[in-house]
Amino acid sequence: MTSTRTKGNFIETHAAAYLMRKGYQVLDRNYAYRGGELDIVAMDKDTMVFVEVKSVWKNGTGNPAARVNASKQKKVWKTAYHYLFNKVHNLDQKSRFDVLAIRANEKPLQFVHYQNAFEGAGALPEC
Repeated sequence: MTSTRTKGNFIETHAAAYLMRKGYQVLDRNYAYRGGELDIVAMDKDTMVFVEVKSVWKNGTGNPAARVNASKQKKVWKTAYHYLFNKVHNLDQKSRFDVLAIRANEKPLQFVHYQNAFEGAGALPEC
């Protein structure tokens, strides 16, 4: 695999399959809004879950989840707010933010699922 996008699609497809095996219903992938993107939007019972997928492809590159810094969290939160406002039409929908870290250099792929990894914060975006 060469391109970043090709690798991203590969990993997100496996991430979605992983979540479905855990009983999640995948609703959307790659939902974008003003510089932010939701890798996966899924339902876990009655909770809408916005899943940020991060991966590493080489040994010694650290924990992929550590790359979900405050700036990335803010982008994900604003995009999730837009999603709830414009697609779900319910800002009161129970929701959470998860991070799914994947070690792509391992065979089979190694998944670490951080549920409720961060909280939404900041000024409300314009929708």
